[in-house]
Amino acid sequence: MPRNNMDVLCLLQEHGAILEGHFVMPSGFHSQTYIQTSLLMQHPNLAQKIAGALSDKFTKHADVIMALTPSDSVLAQEVARARGVRAIFASRDDSGEMILKHNFTVKEGENVLIVDDVAVSGRKINKAIDLVGKLGGNVIGVGVIVDRSMGYLPLSVPLRSLLSYPMQTFTAKECPLCAAKLPVTPVEEVSKN
Repeated sequence: MPRNNMDVLCLLQEHGAILEGHFVMPSGFHSQTYIQTSLLMQHPNLAQKIAGALSDKFTKHADVIMALTPSDSVLAQEVARARGVRAIFASRDDSGEMILKHNFTVKEGENVLIVDDVAVSGRKINKAIDLVGKLGGNVIGVGVIVDRSMGYLPLSVPLRSLLSYPMQTFTAKECPLCAAKLPVTPVEEVSKN
């Protein structure tokens, strides 16, 4: 499979990574669809190809690749391997703010490429951009496997994805799935399986 012609949608479908139901996302919004990219990233050969294709979307030099969560560290590691640089991941403190643990650092003036599995609202991404800025680094862009933002993310840096897969989200009050009394599955429950 050539790195620049990957059909991510087919891969997601083949691996059962596009789930249908009634999901409550970490943001509190409801969605009929949940994409679980970890079902792809558990396969080293696929992880390497996906990360290589994502890396190819950025030409500017990066000194470090930063994942937004520990669960995206495989993606960061493989993008870093493709670029010959180091990989780190952010964590959240008790108040929900993004921090670096494990003696990870971003040095003054370093170029950082942020990676995430799925972009939805951009809230997490913007927190990571702020963190890198506070540490003196420069974010050169954000790479995601799937962009499900419906075309608009309020970011100050370029966002590039392997797949644009717009999906509607709803507040609990306006959710047609709630109105139809469909049972809710919190995303955290899906991730435990």
